[in-house]
Amino acid sequence: MVIQGSKKENNNSLSSNFRFKTTDIGKFNSSNSDISLKNFKKECRILGLTMGNFSLIDLIHSVLKKTGRANVVIATWSAGIKDAHQVKWMIDTELINDIKLLTDHSYKTRQKKYAASIEDLFGIENIRTTEMHAKFVLIENNNYKVAIRSSMNLNANKTCELFEIDEGNEIFDFLMDFVLHTFDNMKAGFIENSKIVNKSIKLFFDKNDNIETKKNWWELNNKTE
Repeated sequence: MVIQGSKKENNNSLSSNFRFKTTDIGKFNSSNSDISLKNFKKECRILGLTMGNFSLIDLIHSVLKKTGRANVVIATWSAGIKDAHQVKWMIDTELINDIKLLTDHSYKTRQKKYAASIEDLFGIENIRTTEMHAKFVLIENNNYKVAIRSSMNLNANKTCELFEIDEGNEIFDFLMDFVLHTFDNMKAGFIENSKIVNKSIKLFFDKNDNIETKKNWWELNNKTE
């Protein structure tokens, strides 16, 4: 399904597997991120390009207005202080129940003042660092499991950016496994020591080295009875 203004047309085949989910695809020049969530529902997938008129924080807000109060994990390479305050506002207005922040260990070196402010806003116990450039957001309550994968960091994004929103278990649980590992194996706060960080992330990938290959997947899923 393509969404561009009011234009719609069917463009995808159905499948129960997350690799082939029916997808809403759109390009968005509006500053209103709610438009991109027009067809949000259980088991949905929404993929879009923005002109830079809304940012990751706007998408998070739009999703939370659909899901209701939820726990939120934000994984980002960089975080702007204005966006961090907007997250705090969503906590104070009870859109966010619990917040967890995951970022690269270089963040405090790059943004020392911001790091101190974010520790005050979120609490040091809710922050972990790792070796990462990935950006994603996980939003969960009793009714929804939402994963936002994005080229956007948690700051102003004034250029063309890509995002993909999935509701359901598969991608959410896959990314949450990394989050839980990092929170279990790293000390709280903006830890900068690369040796400590590398030890933690190596443990994660060492225990997850049984990668499902494309060839094996096709063999398993195309067996004839």
